[in-house]
Amino acid sequence: MDMTEEYWTKIAVNTSPEAVEAVAGILMEAGAGGIEIDDPNIWQESVGTNCYGELYPEIRPISPNAPVKVIAYLAGDCRMVEVIATIKKRVLALKNVGLDASPGTISTELLAESDWAHSWKEFYHTQRVGEHLVIKPTWESYIPQPGDMVLELDPGMAFGTGEHETTRLCLEQLGKRIHPGSIVYDIGTGSGILALAAAKLGAAKVIACDLDPVAVSVARGNIAHSGLDEKISVQEGSIDAIPGQANLIIANIIADVILEILPTVVDRLVKGGYFLAGGITRERRDEVVDALKASDLTLVAEAKEGDWVSLVSKR
Repeated sequence: MDMTEEYWTKIAVNTSPEAVEAVAGILMEAGAGGIEIDDPNIWQESVGTNCYGELYPEIRPISPNAPVKVIAYLAGDCRMVEVIATIKKRVLALKNVGLDASPGTISTELLAESDWAHSWKEFYHTQRVGEHLVIKPTWESYIPQPGDMVLELDPGMAFGTGEHETTRLCLEQLGKRIHPGSIVYDIGTGSGILALAAAKLGAAKVIACDLDPVAVSVARGNIAHSGLDEKISVQEGSIDAIPGQANLIIANIIADVILEILPTVVDRLVKGGYFLAGGITRERRDEVVDALKASDLTLVAEAKEGDWVSLVSKR
């Protein structure tokens, strides 16, 4: 082992489809620097990617109710044994709230940061989202077509490549909700992809935030590379650390976090402002919609792709 290089622990939890979101939340609270979902219940029509950008090497048939693998990456340290033990205990305890997380088995693997941070690049290529938006990795060349709006991106170890359904759904909604002079907050910015799109679409000011310092660093790098430093600022933390109000607030995160920050979202929205919420599974859709209505937000649009839903509400 090269002691001069940083290492990460890859933790894989095998669980039931119904417990995926709860397990992902447990791993994020444990300090995960990234999450992958390997779900064999989803039909893969050809060689492609799972919902977090990992390549599937072959066609995979539907396997109803097969265990789903939730994978997290945690910075390795001397307390990793204790952290893993806590994760296992919390996963097993999900049965106490009515969630069957079986089989609940956990495996670990030590990875060099250089391997994890760069090996995936061979699978990430320029892609078109909608009619005009093109997302281009910084290491690829692309000749824009008439009308193209190109976002250059190096997601590094942060979430947000444009390949995940939730990111695409949010990108497609952004153009309908941004007007010249708009102030936009991007909560849980990840790679900064939605903040960059908001600025490109005409927002006057974008404030992005993330709890993960790695994501904050990645987003700042992408923003600097795009020359949008004057329009976009990125800070570590959540929405409660952002003063003032916005015309549009984006939160492409899990349902539990959306529900948690909702009171602050309402407080930070101007009258007539929009809240774009993504990262919501179809199973949690009604729960989130009820919470929006209880917060005096009016649902004005929604879109679905695969197992995911995005919701647009208005104050």
